[in-house]
Amino acid sequence: MHASERRIQTFLLDTNVFVAAIKNPGRETGTLRFLLELIQNEEMLLVGNEYWVEEMLRYAEEFHSQTAASLVAAVLNRTRVVRVGSNFVSICARSMSTNDPADILHAATCLQERAILITNDKHFNQIRDEHVIEVWSITRAIKSGVSTIQAKDRHKE
Repeated sequence: MHASERRIQTFLLDTNVFVAAIKNPGRETGTLRFLLELIQNEEMLLVGNEYWVEEMLRYAEEFHSQTAASLVAAVLNRTRVVRVGSNFVSICARSMSTNDPADILHAATCLQERAILITNDKHFNQIRDEHVIEVWSITRAIKSGVSTIQAKDRHKE
């Protein structure tokens, strides 16, 4: 496969991905490895929104560790923060089982940017089941994730 033919994937990482990666900083979990690989892979794009940035910073602060601070800085550095159109918010609000504005905005960000949402939050099941946005669990992301995509690209070149 030629570089110009590669399919660039865009992801929005729900904050529970960050929490799962950092909650046991002494252990190198699959989620932490996935997140580190994702940050380093220039073939993957990350998107977020203003609520997402606030949530990420709040969680990094709550962990009171250099690892959390460094990881969130790396994630934020690789993430394109977008302003989401109200039409996307309206569409997603109709397919969500929560009224949490942050969750609705995360879904709307994915719809607008054609991004895959990676989360273990059940609030996104309905919008996933209605095929409004693509939602992957953390486990699916790890199994289908960056290292797998990199390996496929190496074999096709």
